[in-house]
Amino acid sequence: MKLKKTLVAGVALSMVATLGLAACGSDGGVEKTEDGKIKITMWHGFSEADGKTLEAIVDDFNDSQDEYYIDAQLQPWSTIGETMVTKVTSGDGPDFVTTGADNGQGWSIDGTFQCVTDFYDDASNETENYIENVVDQVTFDIDGSEEICAVPMGYAPTAVWYNTDMWAEAGLTDADIPQTWDELLEVAKKLTKSDGSQYGIALSDMSWGSFLKGNGSGIYTVDGKVSINTPENLAFLEKMREFYQGGYSISGMDDTAARESFESGQSAMVIVGPWEDQAATDKGIPHDLFGVPDGDGTYVYPDGTSGSNVGSTGLYWWVTSQVGDSEKLPGIYEFFKFYNNHDNQVTWSLGSAYPPNNTTVTEEELSERPLIAKIAQYTDKSYIAVAGLKGGFGDIIASMDTVTSNTARTNDDIQTMLDEAETQIQGYLDEYAE
Repeated sequence: MKLKKTLVAGVALSMVATLGLAACGSDGGVEKTEDGKIKITMWHGFSEADGKTLEAIVDDFNDSQDEYYIDAQLQPWSTIGETMVTKVTSGDGPDFVTTGADNGQGWSIDGTFQCVTDFYDDASNETENYIENVVDQVTFDIDGSEEICAVPMGYAPTAVWYNTDMWAEAGLTDADIPQTWDELLEVAKKLTKSDGSQYGIALSDMSWGSFLKGNGSGIYTVDGKVSINTPENLAFLEKMREFYQGGYSISGMDDTAARESFESGQSAMVIVGPWEDQAATDKGIPHDLFGVPDGDGTYVYPDGTSGSNVGSTGLYWWVTSQVGDSEKLPGIYEFFKFYNNHDNQVTWSLGSAYPPNNTTVTEEELSERPLIAKIAQYTDKSYIAVAGLKGGFGDIIASMDTVTSNTARTNDDIQTMLDEAETQIQGYLDEYAE
């Protein structure tokens, strides 16, 4: 297995830490359970139905064989992001963890995570059934070598969810489903009532990474060059300011407020992931979905395409450097294979609302949740909105959110905001450059 050179110190520290377990149920530096299974620690942040589904899969894995025991530990997402690196460095962290590709690339480069290309190289792991686009987004350049650094865990594209009663009341049919971003805005106008009792779409004015790519030039290119300050982005932002000022969406909403507006019947549409299905059902909102339509943006994705406004929540399994080549690694790989096999991806998808990671799962097998099967068709053109850098994501997102929220909420000069954002973001990119 190819390990980044900077992992050596972390692996050495983990060996020292695990050797200390020798007196309390361990064998050869690896902790074991009372019945002799190799204990492997997992961190995840799922606390609702998705968490129960994950725990059931873990229990099934633990019962399916006699060699490994996965200790699944629920952690706040903030803990995974803030304390994991320190704990892994001291050998007291998780052996594998779920987090996003935004943090994952930087942690793969700095040695917190070890890449898993060898897992993909083994045909028996059935990784040929994984969605290519999902794997591509965790394929990084590590010391000049292309490495796959994570395994799909929960990857969910966004879609446009709409209130079917409001849609019909406005005289809209399937023939009116928009095929372009501009058509989406026009449909929103038709769904808006002039008395203020109904808005066409509940559109957050933050987290526009995907929209700036699909309709403009993005924030930075795949080569890490700043691209926020362009005529394309200016034109898109000016269009969106006019849209908000026309009263077709409420300004000042974050993603949570936008969902609440849709789920309360205040707005006819919202752009969000698959969990909206259960939320809308619980609130009694009749609903359906269609794909987020393409824009005319100039941002080019790694596969050479452009225009996609489909964002995603992209969570993956990452192996931490404290594992190294220990006896735990084969057990982690066995779990990855188990988790992403056909049957467990049916279980995961039905229980969590995430589309399946395994392409062999059929629409019929997800018939209990037909809209989850429907949204799955957009996974292969969905992209993580802000990713592909070593670090600085939070700062970059804050700069972007300042521009987009002020576009919707104020009359501040947009070009001036883009000038300022360009300087800020270039500084963040320079900070994390080699």
